[in-house]
Amino acid sequence: MADNRTLKLSVAEGAIYTLAFNATQGFVYSTLAMYYNFDPVLLSVVAVLPSTAQIIQFFAPLVYKFIPSKHKAIYWFAFAARSSFILIPIAMLLNLQNKFIVAIPFFIFSILNSIVGSLWTSAMKNIVSEEQRSSYFGFRNMVSTFAGLIAWVFYSIILQYLPRESGLLIAYSVSSILFIVTAYLLKLHNIPETQVVEYGLLMPFKSLKNRRFRKFLVFVFVWNFAIQFAGPFFSYFEVSQIKVPYSFLGIVNVINSIFSMFLYSLYGKVAPKLGEKNMIKFGIILALGIPMIYSFMNPSNYTWLLVIDVIISAVAWSAINLCYFTLLLKITDEPSEIYISMHAFVAGIASLIASYAGGLVMNALKDVSISIFTGYNILFMIAFILRFGALILFTRLDLGESHRNLKFVEIGYRIITRRF
Repeated sequence: MADNRTLKLSVAEGAIYTLAFNATQGFVYSTLAMYYNFDPVLLSVVAVLPSTAQIIQFFAPLVYKFIPSKHKAIYWFAFAARSSFILIPIAMLLNLQNKFIVAIPFFIFSILNSIVGSLWTSAMKNIVSEEQRSSYFGFRNMVSTFAGLIAWVFYSIILQYLPRESGLLIAYSVSSILFIVTAYLLKLHNIPETQVVEYGLLMPFKSLKNRRFRKFLVFVFVWNFAIQFAGPFFSYFEVSQIKVPYSFLGIVNVINSIFSMFLYSLYGKVAPKLGEKNMIKFGIILALGIPMIYSFMNPSNYTWLLVIDVIISAVAWSAINLCYFTLLLKITDEPSEIYISMHAFVAGIASLIASYAGGLVMNALKDVSISIFTGYNILFMIAFILRFGALILFTRLDLGESHRNLKFVEIGYRIITRRF
């Protein structure tokens, strides 16, 4: 078990990382894409790079051949990845209008930071005991969510009241500095060095001998394809098509953050009693409502639909994000690096295919209009169907859970009443 100092540093790093990372997501990224005139395929591919670049985690164990220390590897890869974003404010100051120059930091960050994620996840399995994971990561996610709340307020204000170029320059300058701070915080971590047995390029495939993990990977592919197919276009749709004011987007993101903070704390306590699979199923069912809401969203009804959306998103994704991570750690054996690498490889492949497919479909639908439905609305309907398919697959998974399979209403009732 790690010392308390490392656990506290991890919480601080997660919070500051969220402050910086939010500038690469949502309406901030969509505004940057509009400013540099990204086409639908580039918009989609760049937006899901953090997920797509997980493919690189397949090669993460090979890092030990060059940097035997897990601690040093995490720090140096994090520093190289996160400091790359300084290129964006530099490009804006030099008035460089090439969209591919602005996209480069997203590629560098996603590839190198993906390796950091793999090594960090492996380290946290050794740092935090299985009994403490739900409560600890629930608390860590809650603090990070509060930081995200501050970030959304800050970014929405500067984009609402400053010229677009000035707002983007400030947003990405602040983000770049904070990213570098997070790398330094990782350097201060006390990360235990584990014995690394010889790793070959094909080593992660040994994880497929684990039947539970093999079944889980099938769901990982389907689920990542389903969420990344239209994922990049939700925020872009709000900014470019619906013309939602940045001030309102800031408000709804604050609502989402407040709900998520409370829910991470709640889920961290109830997840061990209900089981990770039940909690994830609960979240996926609710997440079905998100693309359905956007399927009917237009300039006349976005106000109340967005409020409903952020509440559902908070309840759904808080459960999924917290319990997916702990479920992954639970079904992996040692050495955990090969399982995490294989999981990331499958998720990354699915995200890559989905982002490209979603971009092509959106490119074909962008000028389509059927009654009250635009091409974007149709894209979101397709996303709903894909997520529904992922839900059916997940409910049929046998992961050797010790908890009884619960129905959606029963899970919700037990969460609210705390009757286990």
